[in-house]
Amino acid sequence: MKTFIQRICFVVAVSLFMTGTAYAQGFLIPKNRTLKPLSLEYQRVNVKLKDRAAKTTVTQVFVNRTNRLLEATYIFPIPKGATVSNFVLYINGKATKGHILERTRANSIYQSIVRRMQDPGLIEHMGGRLFRARVYPIPRKGKQKLKISFTQVVPYQGGMHRFVYPLRSKQYKRYRTDKDFTLSVQLKSKTPIKNIYSPSHNISVARKGEKKAVIGFEKNKAILNKDFVLYYSVSPKDLGMNLITYREKGQDGYFLMMATPKTSYSSKELVGKNITFVLDTSGSMSGAKMKWARIALEACLKKLNPKDHFNVIRFSTDVEALFTSLQPANAKKVKEAVTFVKKMQAAGGTAINEALKKALSQKPKGKGVSLVVFLTDGHPTIGETEPKLILKNSSTTNKYKAKVYTFGIGTSINTKLLDLVAQKSGATGDYVKPNKEIRKHIASFYDKVRYPVLSDIKMKVTSKIRLYDIYPKRLPDLFRGGQILVFGRYRGEGHAAVTLTGKVNGKVKKFVYESKFKKKNGENDFITRLWANRKIAYLLDNIRLHGEKAELKTEIIRLSKKFGIVTPYTSYLVVDKGDLWRIHGRRPIRRLPGRPIIQPSRPSGLKRPLRRKSAQNFGGSYDITPKAKPMKSADLKKESGKGAVEASRRITRMKKVKVVRSGYATRYIKGKLFLVKGGKWVDQSYRSSMKVLRIKYLSKMYFKIIQLRPDLAKYLSLGGKLIITVNKKRAIIIGATQDKVTLKKLRAFLKK
Repeated sequence: MKTFIQRICFVVAVSLFMTGTAYAQGFLIPKNRTLKPLSLEYQRVNVKLKDRAAKTTVTQVFVNRTNRLLEATYIFPIPKGATVSNFVLYINGKATKGHILERTRANSIYQSIVRRMQDPGLIEHMGGRLFRARVYPIPRKGKQKLKISFTQVVPYQGGMHRFVYPLRSKQYKRYRTDKDFTLSVQLKSKTPIKNIYSPSHNISVARKGEKKAVIGFEKNKAILNKDFVLYYSVSPKDLGMNLITYREKGQDGYFLMMATPKTSYSSKELVGKNITFVLDTSGSMSGAKMKWARIALEACLKKLNPKDHFNVIRFSTDVEALFTSLQPANAKKVKEAVTFVKKMQAAGGTAINEALKKALSQKPKGKGVSLVVFLTDGHPTIGETEPKLILKNSSTTNKYKAKVYTFGIGTSINTKLLDLVAQKSGATGDYVKPNKEIRKHIASFYDKVRYPVLSDIKMKVTSKIRLYDIYPKRLPDLFRGGQILVFGRYRGEGHAAVTLTGKVNGKVKKFVYESKFKKKNGENDFITRLWANRKIAYLLDNIRLHGEKAELKTEIIRLSKKFGIVTPYTSYLVVDKGDLWRIHGRRPIRRLPGRPIIQPSRPSGLKRPLRRKSAQNFGGSYDITPKAKPMKSADLKKESGKGAVEASRRITRMKKVKVVRSGYATRYIKGKLFLVKGGKWVDQSYRSSMKVLRIKYLSKMYFKIIQLRPDLAKYLSLGGKLIITVNKKRAIIIGATQDKVTLKKLRAFLKK
């Protein structure tokens, strides 16, 4: 009977969750305690940053889905160091005023809200001030719009500004806006803006000259479960370089180096490039492949710069170059090349070896960087067909050190050959579908490499600091509008000179920057997981291209389990078998003797049936998670086919990842990894031999933990069922029961 009732409660809880209730930074809470907080239709945030001064304006629209006229309280957590400058709410033509509650009063309100909403994520807001306003009346089946503005000074440290717009904690619960969440940042500076980077959101950046930029993020039905973090730097130098670090006491540190060139260049400063477009015209390229490849090449040819030199080569059974050598990109030569491309027809075999030799043997004109864009859809079938020999020949022929960017079309290609050709030359490979995606990817690539700035880049640091485990292993060339992100580890501490060297028009240029490698730094912990992602990608690529080795596999598993990153070798290692349903599908519902199977009912208000892939009941809240298909280790061994292409593309994405994301059943928070085990979030460092103290979820002692150890609040935000280690010998179990505990005992137990 108890299990039967629990299932009914489960269905009801899922239905309540799916009605669209969303809690963002501001909350509109009905006075009637039987009602839930109002749903958030949309939230739009506009930030004006001028040097270090920030003015943030938040517009929210809440929805009253009831048939009642409501009175509610609007509460808004004020970011640390911020001051409310304006609050706009007009009811019946009259402006409503609000007031600010200081820390003590704000905390008591937060505790009551956490208990009422069963939302532990809110505890991360505790310890700060709170803005509160009475809102009445909110019309039946109506909406309520509110607007609040606040100002603050953006923290500056180590040459970087760090702006944070707090949304929610990094927890399992996923609340969404009914419509959009939009955030726009208008950045202005007296000094030229260089590096702009967000580890939290996939932002768009539009540069408006050297001293202005517009940063944006927009998403419908957005999950408001992590703060928006933006780093930016300013510098009068042609190349802006910044370094930020993370380091735990007694351990080696992690660093992220960012390098961004200036936005505007005069015609004299722009460097010409040598570029050769090589297109496969074998019989398998007929139809849509040839159509879109021609369109893509024509578009690139028409964007060539006046200082560029170029050539076009087609290959099938034979190899044909338009020009005998690289030619200046004047109007006459470009027109001739466009005509040549339009006449290309698909027929014959695939002479990859001869085509590469032809392209790489060309002598560059001038001292600019040399690039080859190589498009093919098949395996080598004419001339030399052994991949190892083709790779060797391309390396031997490439005496002018051209970067070969390969593009594989479709899935009937030798992915390992193409990727190795690209990597050996210091370039990258990509794969496109045999449709208009060819034009999209080629155009996007060419726009990035159109204006070279710095090539053959190397990084050095003074001898008292030792850098290691750096990714990427070989720094890519830098182009106008581009940015280099380098992740790595370091030993040593203190101020040090970081030197970047590279070639500009054949001449070596040096950039020296003063940086500080800290002994301890608790901020910027996102660096650790991004570094681990990139190292795992590097190891996976080594296995894919050169074969599986025990030490590489062991290291992948170690990093995966430490940082909670899913790989082909650890897709199921970090989760108990009994909890796999939480990730990959609906939990099996067994029929009880004499009872019907209870399926979740369709929640009211939904236009389509509920599709519940996964549900986690950790204290009254649920995580609706899409089913994921992990990369397969078998695909790492394949040279060709859909699996081989997908493995290459996934590894490439891992190498370039900029934004921190949580795993399906893992959470990595401030150096701690939590895994789903037995229906709880369990600290990976927990051992059964540890002394434990059981604390009831949302009890008086639960909130005392936050007061005594504020550093544990970020972990408590995971939910109502979890295990946290407080030191090497002790752990707290949050759940439905509580040991007999006094404040004195709790204080002693929590000692670091």
